[in-house]
Amino acid sequence: MSWDIFIQDLPDVPSINDVPATHRPKPIGDRATIIAKIKEAVPFADEQDEWIFIRQPGMDISLQLHMEGANIVRYVVAHVHSGDQSAACVAAILRSLNLRAHDTSTGELFDGNSLDESL
Repeated sequence: MSWDIFIQDLPDVPSINDVPATHRPKPIGDRATIIAKIKEAVPFADEQDEWIFIRQPGMDISLQLHMEGANIVRYVVAHVHSGDQSAACVAAILRSLNLRAHDTSTGELFDGNSLDESL
């Protein structure tokens, strides 16, 4: 099963339904910093243009950087293709970026806090 997780500027609310209609996500950072933080969480991540690929046993994820201009990342989409450790990997990335995410498979906020922190 594959699904997408949108990593972005989201408010500290308990549910996606509690995000105010007036909330407009801000860019999440400059490209170099975002990539460095992702690689800090996942050292084996392979950067290719606006994509970062994470392929290891138990993980198959493509991270797509959505840019605003040449150097500012608006948000990141984690395309989770498969792997029993992929959710834990995305959780580690979120902790490193200090961001929240919207999980399209559930329609809710992605809660990686309860997942194993080791990769």
